[in-house]
Amino acid sequence: MNTKALLVLSGVLNFILLTHFVPSINQTLDDKPQVTDSSGGDTQDISRPIKAHSLSDLQSAILVYGEIKYKQSQQQGDVPNKYWQADNFSSKTAPIRNRLMAGREIRAALIAQFGEKAPQNPVFKDAFYPLSHHADFLTSAQQITLNDQRLEQQIKRLETPSANSLITNPSSQPVGINWRHGNDVSSIIGEQAAFEYNLRHSYLSDRLRQSGVNFTEANFRDTYAIMATTFGTANVGQINPQTLMIQRTELKETLGDEAALKVLASLDSRFNRLNRIAQQNDLTDEQVLFVYGIISQSEMEMIEAYELRKTNPQRSMQLMRDASFNKQQQLYSYLGEDLSNSVTREFNKAIPGRRAPEGVIFRK
Repeated sequence: MNTKALLVLSGVLNFILLTHFVPSINQTLDDKPQVTDSSGGDTQDISRPIKAHSLSDLQSAILVYGEIKYKQSQQQGDVPNKYWQADNFSSKTAPIRNRLMAGREIRAALIAQFGEKAPQNPVFKDAFYPLSHHADFLTSAQQITLNDQRLEQQIKRLETPSANSLITNPSSQPVGINWRHGNDVSSIIGEQAAFEYNLRHSYLSDRLRQSGVNFTEANFRDTYAIMATTFGTANVGQINPQTLMIQRTELKETLGDEAALKVLASLDSRFNRLNRIAQQNDLTDEQVLFVYGIISQSEMEMIEAYELRKTNPQRSMQLMRDASFNKQQQLYSYLGEDLSNSVTREFNKAIPGRRAPEGVIFRK
């Protein structure tokens, strides 16, 4: 076969190939799933269907459910935690309220995309059966209704104002994680992080919030730093009286006299004794705080006098007697002799396991 014949035969074969295969290639390209950039889509529409090509029904459901939950979480704004406030309702209730709304929106989006059979899909079990772990005998509708009711009750309890005065509610117990001599977390997370943690979760910070003082964030942090130098110390007898005087001065400069007195009262374990007497004798909050102020001032005068015992023992003893006499006279004048003696007896009762210089305010 000559060259000319070969060229003609090659041309015919190429024509046949182009005729049969090019249309099928074009059809394949036409049928290929189109990849679109969804990054600029509307992330607020959590019910928008997702195109999931080459996935099983299970994989598609998981993918859709994940995107719906992610988009819903992005709609929830962060609520600042006002840890310095006693009734920090917004930061306490916001996570619960968000959980309640999220459940409703996610279920609505799933039903919109998968229809009324969505509750039967095991992939969505946690959305439609929120109490399945301990109430699996309930239907989906019953579990959802009961769960929503429980969350609404939690919100209502947190939003019910509690008496944030230790005078009117002396039996209230703070709920801080660290109880008085709590674990030292600074060895785990470092001193600065531990300070931030304890500002929010410690017995001391709870007592400050319960003191009735209207703190700002700045003076709450300052107050905590001032009181943390001695509060919770295992051996009160080792505290330098001079440290207590400096502490009280700094506290007054930070908060003012009245607020400083409320803080001292909230940290004084004997204050509950005064509360019991106050309740029995119908004393007002202002009267109780005034009485405590008389006693507190007298004790600080005794501490100052105690400091003179080595250099001038006679002067030290005289100042102590003067402080005790002045306290007694003020209490007699304000409460009467019988009630004054009752208050004095209660405050003079020893605290088991505590030793300190005379006049030191015990802080258990």
